[in-house]
Amino acid sequence: MSRPLQHLIEAATAEGLLSPNPKPEEAARPWPVILMTALGAWLAAVPLLFALAAIFGDALEKGVLCYVLGAAFLVCAVRVLRSRTVSPFVEQLGLPVLLVGGALLVFGLFRDLPYFAAEALLLLVITGTAWLVPQHWLRVLLGALAALVFVLMNANLKSASPLHLASGALLALVAWLIAAWYGDAHAPSHRAAHKMIVLETMSNGWLLLTLAALVYDSGTTFLSPVAWGHAPGAGDAMGFSTSLFPVISSVMAVAAASWLARCWPALRAPRYAAAAAILAIMSWLIPGLGAALLALSACVGSGRWRLAVASGVAAAWIIGTFYYELAVPLATKAAIMAGMGAAFGVIAWLSWNAGARAVTGDVSGATVPSADHGADVATSPVQRAGLFATLLLILVVANGAIWQKEALISSGRPVFIALAPVDPRSLMQGDYMALNFELPAVNDIRTMRRAKVVAKVDPRGVAVMQGLATGKPLAADEIVIELVSTGRGLRPATDAWYFKEGEAERWSHAKYGEFRIDGNGRALLVNLRGAELEPL
Repeated sequence: MSRPLQHLIEAATAEGLLSPNPKPEEAARPWPVILMTALGAWLAAVPLLFALAAIFGDALEKGVLCYVLGAAFLVCAVRVLRSRTVSPFVEQLGLPVLLVGGALLVFGLFRDLPYFAAEALLLLVITGTAWLVPQHWLRVLLGALAALVFVLMNANLKSASPLHLASGALLALVAWLIAAWYGDAHAPSHRAAHKMIVLETMSNGWLLLTLAALVYDSGTTFLSPVAWGHAPGAGDAMGFSTSLFPVISSVMAVAAASWLARCWPALRAPRYAAAAAILAIMSWLIPGLGAALLALSACVGSGRWRLAVASGVAAAWIIGTFYYELAVPLATKAAIMAGMGAAFGVIAWLSWNAGARAVTGDVSGATVPSADHGADVATSPVQRAGLFATLLLILVVANGAIWQKEALISSGRPVFIALAPVDPRSLMQGDYMALNFELPAVNDIRTMRRAKVVAKVDPRGVAVMQGLATGKPLAADEIVIELVSTGRGLRPATDAWYFKEGEAERWSHAKYGEFRIDGNGRALLVNLRGAELEPL
């Protein structure tokens, strides 16, 4: 066995990645046992926290006792986590004790020091703890916590503006790239094994938190529930009015494409350069995209596939936020995305044919086979039939749903349902309006998955929901309305109304929703009406 490989095995054994004397009869503890033990340890730690607060309340709030107890808890927790002889219950107590000690230090640092200095010292404490604890999963969590502190250190935290994490997230990504390059550039050795393992595990958590910060700051993605809270437009979140962010994003997209071309020479073809140009344009329009693409490229090029999946998900989310970019009209956004999608389709088609020609050339020995022959190799008759059947099925399902909606609009009974009072300041989100309706006073109706209610319809067509349907015969002025589950609880058909940009004032006067309802109670929202049922 070569000496470098022997050093690597020894280092992995010292770090606990490999067992020094593997014994088949010594099976690992089942995860349910570990989970129940951890739960018991956490429950045992709760009374300790209350006892500390009751005994040292004033001293913890004003004096240096928070530093003393915080350091003591950290030391005890690290000793417990490093020990290989304690019982599983005591081992699981280490994490809550670690969190308690860290929380005490955080309280003291932010109470006595300026924010930046407190965050810098907190970074040192987190890094030192990650260096000492042997659990790799805990180092990942500490890496994410360190990234959170770093992002907040460098974020826009002005009290007069919303929380923008773009600058902090970009700097955190640069720091991760440096750490990843440093780790990949150094060959493994016994002497540097501990340092490289700590660096790699912490950097994994660091990147995951950085991607989460980019996603959070980019805002709501396409058709995601606005009720989740933070939902700025993509341009507002990433500082769209500042020309620096789009430039940085485009440069990062170009850097991502260049890195992949360096790793895989096959990507140096002109068609891939065109794809890189399209991504650079998209990154200009969606400033958070370039950072996610750069992270994706770095992870793919270095073989960090799990992080690459997380980066791809973040990039897809950020692309979807372009839907809520209010600085660009909706029709223009649709044209841009359709044009870029068509361009990527052409590039994919060219790549497909190029790959088929390469396969044909390898088989036949010819250097330049015909393009038609390559296309035959790329898709067999069964594959082409499958593609055609899939396309036909998509068209049938989509047009069938449209036909059902059109039939309900033309033959359904017109009914008006009053909108429930809402805060008009939170009613509008660009070209989107959240809807709430007056439901019957039935316990837990808003938390049900699905329900049918009886509604009484007055001569004007206004329906007032009375209560849950019981199957009894309906009066002449009663109908059944089916309520479906939405992101905000039960609603008749929907909880949202989409309208053309620039018409927020027009729809803000809505008091009723206009529905079409069939004989089974299925409802479809077709319009909004004013206080006197006048069209808006």
